[in-house]
Amino acid sequence: MTGDFGKRSRRVEQDTMASVADDVEGLLDRMVSFYSQRLQKVDLQEHFHIVKELGEGGYGRVLLANDKITGQTMALKAMDKKKTSQRSFLQEFSVSYLLSPHPNIIGCIGIAFTTIDYFVFAQELAPVGDLFSMILPHVGIPEDAVKRCSVQISNALEFISEKGLVHMDLKPENILVFDKDCHSIKITDFGLVKVKGTVITSRCGSKSYMAPEMLDITISDGLVVDGSLDVWSFAVIIYCLITGEIPWRVATLDDEGYKHYVDWQNNFHMDNPPKAWRKIPTGMQRMFINLLAIDYMKRSKATDILNYVSERWKKETTGQEDEDPIESCSSEMTLEPQKDNMEEALIIFDEFSLHDGSEVDIE
Repeated sequence: MTGDFGKRSRRVEQDTMASVADDVEGLLDRMVSFYSQRLQKVDLQEHFHIVKELGEGGYGRVLLANDKITGQTMALKAMDKKKTSQRSFLQEFSVSYLLSPHPNIIGCIGIAFTTIDYFVFAQELAPVGDLFSMILPHVGIPEDAVKRCSVQISNALEFISEKGLVHMDLKPENILVFDKDCHSIKITDFGLVKVKGTVITSRCGSKSYMAPEMLDITISDGLVVDGSLDVWSFAVIIYCLITGEIPWRVATLDDEGYKHYVDWQNNFHMDNPPKAWRKIPTGMQRMFINLLAIDYMKRSKATDILNYVSERWKKETTGQEDEDPIESCSSEMTLEPQKDNMEEALIIFDEFSLHDGSEVDIE
């Protein structure tokens, strides 16, 4: 009887997810259709004063620009037409526009156009840069700033999830900073966003922030996308902010740092964590165990971090800890930018895809 109830519950959950995905996909399709009819070719130099290039990647460029008529300063995201289809461009623009009302998601100004070589849309400018640039190696950022960042990211992820979407490439490089004390930060880069319920059959995102189920993905089984993938990435980001290091390079058992973590989670004792986790105050270790649950069905929600804001998040610096020779191989990991890190083209085999062709990293 209990087994039948469980099966019915899973069927209801799957049906609900499919219904939500249909609704979100339908909305985005309508937005893409609307904007495609209004997409005009523009002479970039005629309408904008290009101040400088802010970044460059496999997809194209990000430019700091001033509108010559209004004087408004903005960031123009220019995607190479040789590497991006018009539909993919309009889908990313539509997702950005749909999510931009949230205070912790980058504002989409609502300007989209084409040039001879690029598809372009405009976003608000983040004056400080990205969160990665603020992290001191082996130090992180101040505790108050860690908490402010974590609360803002968790709120944004809750909003994204409520819209039926999953970011899929959450990392410090994709979080923009508006003041040096991190009172205002915003998630950006929605090029890899998926609708919940999308089935993917190869890796998507940035390797060090990928959940283990993403790394174990197989073409035969695929992986149903849900918000727990973003929660995993979020927890790795918090660790980076606290310590200025990464807990592992990749969440597979071939990685010694991750293997020690799995052993610890399977036999959890707060008084005997792996070396990498001794950097985290005892009161916070339980939060990470929940956010980084190996079984994604047991993973807590991003907003559960709110239960820990009264805890101490960073340890007092008291000198070098005793070295554990068994674990020393993972203790010297440094935080490195995750760029151009798509391992393969993404394969989608159902109707919930938001991207076609190869996925590319933005920053």
